[in-house]
Amino acid sequence: MLRAADLPDLLRAAAQERFRAFGNRVTFSPKVFIPLTRLCNDTCGDCTFATSPAHVPSPFMSIDEVLSVARAGAHNGCHEALFTLGERPEDRYEVPAHGCANAGTTRPCITWRKLRRPC
Repeated sequence: MLRAADLPDLLRAAAQERFRAFGNRVTFSPKVFIPLTRLCNDTCGDCTFATSPAHVPSPFMSIDEVLSVARAGAHNGCHEALFTLGERPEDRYEVPAHGCANAGTTRPCITWRKLRRPC
C-alpha cells in the first residue's frame, strides 16, 4: 500500500520518467464535438451541456445535422470526431426509452443505427 510519505517520491519519479520518454513534447489532435444527444441520466452540478427533452428541438441529432457538424469540423482542420451519447438517458426520460423499444436495441445501438442508416 502506498504511504502518504511515498507520494512525493512517486510523483517525482513519474515526472522524470515522463520527461525521459517524451521530453517537453506536447501533442494536439483537433477534434470536432458531435453531441448525438444532449439528454443524460446524470445530474452533475458542473455540467452545462446536458438538458431535458423540453429544452431541445429533438432528442437526437439527425443524420444531416451530424454530417453538417462533421463537415464543418473537417473544413476547420479537425481530424477526429468526438461523439457523445449521454449517460443512459433512457433511464430518466421517456423519449429515448421509447426510441430504444421501437428499435429493439439498447441506447448506444439505436444512436449508432441512426449514423449507419445512410451507409
